[in-house]
Amino acid sequence: MEELRQDTRLMVSMRMKLVCIGAVYLAFVGSACVLSLQRVQAVLVDLISATEEDASQMPEGEGEPESPADGPTIEDNAQPPPVDIGRQSTETPQEDLTVTELRLEWVFNTSDVFADKSFGAGHYSGPTVWDVDGDGENEVVFGTRRGDSKRIWCIDQDGHFEWLYPTINQEELPGDPISKISLIDVDSDGTYELCFTGRGGILHVLNGHGQVEWTWENPNQSNMIGPPQAYDVDEDGVVEFFLGDNNGDVYRVDHTGEVVWRSQVPTQTYGQPTICDLNGDGDYELVLSPYHGNIHCLSAATGSLRWVFERAYTNPPVIVADVNRDGRDEVLASVEYRPEEPHPGGLVCLDDSGNELWSWETPDRVRMCQVIGDVDADGSIDIAVMSAAHLVYCLDIGGEFPEKKWELNLTLASEDGLIPLGATSTQWSAYQLIADIDGDGQQEILWLAPYPIVTDAATGNIEAYYINPHVALDRRQENGGWWGDVDGDGLSEWIVELNGNYHSATAVYCLTMGGPFPAESPWPEYSHCAYPAEYQQEQDWLTLKAAGSNSVWFPIGPEFCFILIVVLQGSLLCTGERSC
Repeated sequence: MEELRQDTRLMVSMRMKLVCIGAVYLAFVGSACVLSLQRVQAVLVDLISATEEDASQMPEGEGEPESPADGPTIEDNAQPPPVDIGRQSTETPQEDLTVTELRLEWVFNTSDVFADKSFGAGHYSGPTVWDVDGDGENEVVFGTRRGDSKRIWCIDQDGHFEWLYPTINQEELPGDPISKISLIDVDSDGTYELCFTGRGGILHVLNGHGQVEWTWENPNQSNMIGPPQAYDVDEDGVVEFFLGDNNGDVYRVDHTGEVVWRSQVPTQTYGQPTICDLNGDGDYELVLSPYHGNIHCLSAATGSLRWVFERAYTNPPVIVADVNRDGRDEVLASVEYRPEEPHPGGLVCLDDSGNELWSWETPDRVRMCQVIGDVDADGSIDIAVMSAAHLVYCLDIGGEFPEKKWELNLTLASEDGLIPLGATSTQWSAYQLIADIDGDGQQEILWLAPYPIVTDAATGNIEAYYINPHVALDRRQENGGWWGDVDGDGLSEWIVELNGNYHSATAVYCLTMGGPFPAESPWPEYSHCAYPAEYQQEQDWLTLKAAGSNSVWFPIGPEFCFILIVVLQGSLLCTGERSC
């Protein structure tokens, strides 16, 4: 494991050079040429075709629905019958298919655990699934902020309670745990700690049994929203944390909880910075989009400003990836619509120097972390966007400019009888995932709108949904989800927390379509995935691999390397050196 960790760290942090060797033979007599990647691709397509012929902040309380403190608990698993497809009020007509019901494997209600105690939903986070205590079986760890108190919960792979932090007899957390749990080997001892932040301004570091190892208190006592980000940027063998708060301060904190530096951006950072080596020079940067502010790039070594992209109302977190596959990283951020400006919503893409490459505009609000991946196996990166005004989109962003593949109005789809009433999309519920949940070899997009809805990723056709009488409808969803095989039974599962009509009706559900696991997925969890980088590198099914737990930096790997083909008479030399 230590050798694997060293190899992975070398590949990711040092971006080691790769040599790509090909076996393409061209008959150019007495000539030599160097081909660009685009030309190489064209040549390979021609050769393959010839061969065939021969033989896929928000401010506290804003937009939050009021819910009574108590109410009915979940006592039944009513399964509505399949809904026959008639027509679809979208730009992409639905084929004559039947929408099926996701099957419920188990449900866990936090309000059933302690007598006379009610716990509601978490917020702006999602479950982390991992064998946190080393017993050989996965646990599901998540936070709640409603009802009687604010806590972190751990349940087993079958939905049974294991532990609570703080314990029920201790004082609750000082603020909402608006933070997914990050799995970080803080002290480089080979064991991953559970790290989270939230309202109240404290970084918590726990062991796998829910016991505190240490905490760090923000001097401002300011909210720190989003999963903590950590990386060994100085290559001393231990990680450093990089944390932003609602006061506009950004901190570098070492593995013992000591502040290394403190920097400031002009507005609150409602989300954590993305740690990356943006231009591949070996020096790390932090790219962050403060709440309704401009995009900033800071030096991870010193906190000094590298550049600013001035575009109002961009939102965190910022994705860093080679979205157009030109061998260089791009910066991708969502932009929120503001009617009083007026200011369109949408997306913006920058190069590694902070220059705009393109923007995509919509009259709707777009917030949170939209998800990327190749949804239709055409070799180009796509993005699935949830916006306000009931619309969800799929765009191809792999070219010079984005192209819309399809859009879907979920509210009209429910009113037309394609799915049950109560479906709606909102900028507050952008928790979508991309995965092959049914095992058909094609990608699906898993939406929470607010109940679970599965669409075919390539076409937008609705495939499945889940609902019961306790699930709150016509409002935003509070928390994101997770996809994978939680219990090792060979089936893919989708774990979601669904807000109830009352706090006590909110519960965590494990759903399935019966598809096998492993199956391919570029984006299996909210905030990509909580798996450590070493584990991600081992998973063939994970088609986008991030630099760390809950990181949205996707270092350029072998599949993106730039190829130089030098054609010599009678032979071919493929050197293709690329800094990765």
